[in-house]
Amino acid sequence: MTETALRISRGIFRFLLPILAIGQASAEPSVETRARTEQGTPAERDILIEPNGAVANAGWALGRLNTGGCMSNCSFVYPETSAPVRLYLIDTGVAHTTTWFAQNTNLKSFRSELIRANGDPTTSSVTAHGTQMLSLIAGPETGAAVGTPIHVVNYNIYPGNSTSTTLGRLQMAIIEAIDDHTTNPVKMPAVLCIANSSTYQATSSFLESLIDEAVEAGITVVVSAGNQKSNAANYIPSSYGTKPGVICVGATGTDNNPWVEGNIGTNTGTPVDLYAPGQNVWTVNPTNPQPGNYGSANGTSPASALTAAAALIQLSINPLLHPDEVEDALTETAYAPVAARGAEATALVQVLPDPEGDSDLDGASDIIESFFGSNPANSSVLPAPMTIARVGGQAQLSFRVSSDLFNPATPFVLTDGSTWKVRVSGNLQDWQDATGTLVPGTAADGVIPMTYTVSNGASKVFLRIDVTPPPGQ
Repeated sequence: MTETALRISRGIFRFLLPILAIGQASAEPSVETRARTEQGTPAERDILIEPNGAVANAGWALGRLNTGGCMSNCSFVYPETSAPVRLYLIDTGVAHTTTWFAQNTNLKSFRSELIRANGDPTTSSVTAHGTQMLSLIAGPETGAAVGTPIHVVNYNIYPGNSTSTTLGRLQMAIIEAIDDHTTNPVKMPAVLCIANSSTYQATSSFLESLIDEAVEAGITVVVSAGNQKSNAANYIPSSYGTKPGVICVGATGTDNNPWVEGNIGTNTGTPVDLYAPGQNVWTVNPTNPQPGNYGSANGTSPASALTAAAALIQLSINPLLHPDEVEDALTETAYAPVAARGAEATALVQVLPDPEGDSDLDGASDIIESFFGSNPANSSVLPAPMTIARVGGQAQLSFRVSSDLFNPATPFVLTDGSTWKVRVSGNLQDWQDATGTLVPGTAADGVIPMTYTVSNGASKVFLRIDVTPPPGQ
C-alpha cells in the first residue's frame, strides 16, 4: 500500500512517499450525526500527490484569505495538512452531514449534542447558521480548511425552533467542550468557535472563567466581535478577545474596510485581534446544497468561521502550538493595509498555501512544478505522480525530472542551482540521507524518467524527495 503527500518547511520542498508493508490498520472515522468514539489512527489509503488543493472560483472571500491586497483575486489554494485536529462548533445544529459534507474526505467525524436547559424541547429544527459556518470551515467548495483532517463536535445551543439562545446554554456548551477535550482518549489540538454573541451590552464573570479554563486546557478560542457597529468591549464573549489565546474577529467588506451596512456593522475596539471577510461570503446553500449553488452570509459570524479554519490549519501544521501561539501565528501572517482607521488597522487573516510562489494557483508550488517538469504557468498541468515498487529487499521509486534542469554530470545539483536528495525514515520522525542508486532514463517531452533504488528490508520504509532552492532564494 502506498501513500503520497507533500511536506514543506524552511525553504525545503518535500515530496513524501512512504512504503507501508502489511500491518494492522484501524477503521477510518466516518461523518455521522450520533456520538461515537473517534479513531486515533486512520486507515492506510492511497492518496494523490497534490501538495495543495485549489478552488478555481472560490468567491472574493476565500481569495482574499490567500492574498489580502489582491482585490480581484477569486482563486483559493488551500494547504494540505496532515495532523488531525478537532473543532468544537457552538452554534445551531448542522444539516447535510451525511450527504454534502461527506464529500470532503478530510472531515473525519461529526457528532452533534443538543444543549438543553430545564424545560427545553428535546429536539431542534434550527440548522441554517451552523450549516453555513461549518461550510466555511470544512465544506466542499467553500471551506477554508477543506484540506485539513478535522473531527467536528457540534454543540447545538438552539433547542426547538428558536433562533435565539441563552448565556446559560452557551456556558454549558463550553463546559462540555472542555470536558470532552480533557477526557477524550484521542488527543488532538482543538479550536472552539463561537460565532454568536450578546446583542445587548453585558458582562459575565462565569463565562469569562470558562473561557480562561478552555485556554488553560489548550483549546484555542475564536469568538465573533458582534454586529452592533459598536465597541466589542461592551459585549460578550467578544470582550474577552484581549486575553491571550482568545481570538476576537471583526468583519471586513469587499473593500477591506470594516464591514458596515446601514445601521449594522462589525464591532471594533481593543478586543478585536483580527479581521476576516464578512460581506456576501459564499457558503453552502443550507436548504439545497448543490455544486455552484451558493448561499451567502454577512457579519462577524462568517469572519469568525474563516478564522477558526485558519487556526485549525495552523494547529494541523504544528500540533504543539499553545492557544496564544496560534493567535501569534495568525497575527504575524496577517495582511495589514497601510491605512489605519482611527486608532485601528484591519489586519486580515491569511491562509498561506505554501512558502513558495504558485503562479497559476493550481496548488503546486513553482519549484515543485519546475523540478518535475510540469508547467508553473498552466493550472491544468500538475506534476505527474510518483510510483513505488517493492522488489525483494529493495524499494524502487519512479518519478520524472525536467530535462532542462537535470545535469548527468552533477545529478543532484540542478542547472538552476537547486539541489535535491532522497531521504529515508522508519518512523516519519528520524530522517537520514538515503543511500541508493539513481538510474536516469531517456528524455522525452521535456522530462527524464528516473528510478531511485534503496536497499531496505524493514517492514516500514518512508522515502521523501527534498528540493532546496538555490542560495538566496
